Amino acid sequence: MKIKFAMLLLSSFVLLLSGCSTGMTSTTSDILIKEKDYSEDFADAWIMVVDPNDPTSKDEFKIKVQEPMVWNLIEEGKTYFSSYTKKGEDDWVLEQIEHVGDGNAALR
Repeated sequence: MKIKFAMLLLSSFVLLLSGCSTGMTSTTSDILIKEKDYSEDFADAWIMVVDPNDPTSKDEFKIKVQEPMVWNLIEEGKTYFSSYTKKGEDDWVLEQIEHVGDGNAALR
């Protein structure tokens, strides 16, 4: 009886935890900056990037850059090592970026 109760309690706990998922995805990779842009009201800035290590994929994707000073330092045509996150269906958001071979990371 105690074992069944413990298993039921454990199963309920696991189901509760799995149902509370945030839907957050985090990725760390090299990115090649194809384009930098911002909204007309300057409220949003982003970069369009590709994965330079995947020769079969030429699909660009958008990463929002929340810190204006970081966006200003990013150069088109350069490759960076970066971390970026995505919550649900929202856009990717830059978390950290470092010029390949530089050794100094810029945090968001």
